[in-house]
Amino acid sequence: MSKQTSSSKQSRRHGSRMTASEVLEGIDLSGKTVLITGTTSGIGMETARVLALTGAHIVMANRNIPASEKLKQEICDEAKGFVPKIDILQLDLSSLESVRQAADEFSLKRWPLHILLLNAGLTSWNGELSVDGYERTFAVNHLGHFYLSILLMKKLRESAPSRLVVVSSLLHAQTGIRPNKSLNKKLQKLLTTPS
Repeated sequence: MSKQTSSSKQSRRHGSRMTASEVLEGIDLSGKTVLITGTTSGIGMETARVLALTGAHIVMANRNIPASEKLKQEICDEAKGFVPKIDILQLDLSSLESVRQAADEFSLKRWPLHILLLNAGLTSWNGELSVDGYERTFAVNHLGHFYLSILLMKKLRESAPSRLVVVSSLLHAQTGIRPNKSLNKKLQKLLTTPS
């Protein structure tokens, strides 16, 4: 295979010091719809901002609607020469019912879905449970996102080419499994239930 010498044809080199704006420089995402969970801070906030400024239709799916509205206004204020297309979807990943409602609401809008970016996450150290009875960190970081992706998979396929992107962290490496009474009860029930 021959090496391409034209700078316009060379693949970009992305390093750890590049900003999101630099990565997307020159890329037009007009006509693409991106649903992002957890856009009220951190990586999700910057991703929503930069993708909106490249022309993508951003759907911010969050628990905190006032913070979502504030971010939407900040992005619109930053945009030059156009009004970014940004919508907000109520989503509490710790509630499977909320996840289903958000997926239903998204589907009713009849928007395409080119990118589903699963970014939201939290850490709960005190064993707090979700409304569905799951450990809250597991419910938000895994179950809620998994359920959302299952519910929107048909929409992703219909909108192909599309992408499912999962953002994670290394925080799991700082802990281990800490059996507690609740976990032991659940394990005991599983182990003693006849099949």
